[in-house]
Amino acid sequence: MFSETVLSELEAIATRQGAHVIDTSIRGSKNRSIIEIFVDAEGSVTSELCSEISRDAAKLFEERDIITGAYDLVVSSPGIDRPLKFPWQYKKHVGRKLSVTLTSEGKNEGKLVAADEDEITLDVGGAQMRIRFDAIREATVKAPW
Repeated sequence: MFSETVLSELEAIATRQGAHVIDTSIRGSKNRSIIEIFVDAEGSVTSELCSEISRDAAKLFEERDIITGAYDLVVSSPGIDRPLKFPWQYKKHVGRKLSVTLTSEGKNEGKLVAADEDEITLDVGGAQMRIRFDAIREATVKAPW
């Protein structure tokens, strides 16, 4: 994984483009690494946005000699299966079904009807359930199909 310094610089690159780094991974073989940077934005994550971040991240890697050897750099949105991490991400998904695992070991699935800086509101079988962010261990958007 990347050092905190590199992660901070990647976040600065994303922020300049109006996005945030959600996650990173390095995988691949001894001969060629695959570096993935997952970004999200309060608006849409477009191919142009990913290209700009990719270009700036590659420049950072080259200038600082952060990655040794051959590598492929992939910058993309987190996708539906990645957990939501920030309150602003929940706001983007109002109206969609979420699966929410609580810190108290419980799990709920329901339609996200509201989200603010402190909590979300799920419609679970017609009942409104308010859940504070500090009570959420993990939340993912459920595929509509």
